[in-house]
Amino acid sequence: MAPKPWFITFMRAVMVPVDRFLLGRSRGRISLGGTTGAGTLLLTTTGRHTGEPRSTPLFFMPHGDGFAVVASNFGRRAHPDWSANLLAFPKATVTVGNRIAPVTARLLTGAEHDAIWNLYTGAGPAYQNYLDASGRGSFRIFALDKYENGSSA
Repeated sequence: MAPKPWFITFMRAVMVPVDRFLLGRSRGRISLGGTTGAGTLLLTTTGRHTGEPRSTPLFFMPHGDGFAVVASNFGRRAHPDWSANLLAFPKATVTVGNRIAPVTARLLTGAEHDAIWNLYTGAGPAYQNYLDASGRGSFRIFALDKYENGSSA
C-alpha cells in the first residue's frame, strides 16, 4: 500500500497517534503497528526548539544490544522532526516490550547504514517505495544504543 497518499494520510492521522497512545500506556506491549509483525517502539526525543519530550512510534530492527530506526517520514521530502531532534540531542528513551530504556542515538553511515537499509528493504517494498517517492538520495538511519548511568554500553 505504501506510499499511496491515502495510506500516508491514514498512517499520520490515525495510526501514529493511536500507536503513540497505546505504546505509552502499555509500556511498549501493545501497538497497531505491531499487528503487522514488525517490531514497534516508542521513541522519546528532546525537542530541539522546545526542549520538551516528543514521542514517536517507529518500526525498528534489532541492532547490537539496541535498535535501528529509519527516518523515512512516510516518503516525504523532508526528514522527520524526530531525526533532527536526535541530531541535536542524541540522548533519548525507547519504550518497547514492557521496558523503558535510555539510549544514545548514532547516525549510521557507510557500510553500517547500507547493512541496516538492506534489512529494512529485504523485509518488504515499503521503505524502498518511500525512498523513491521522497526524492531524497537516502534516509537517515540511526542506531539507538542502550546506555546506563550516562555512559554508552
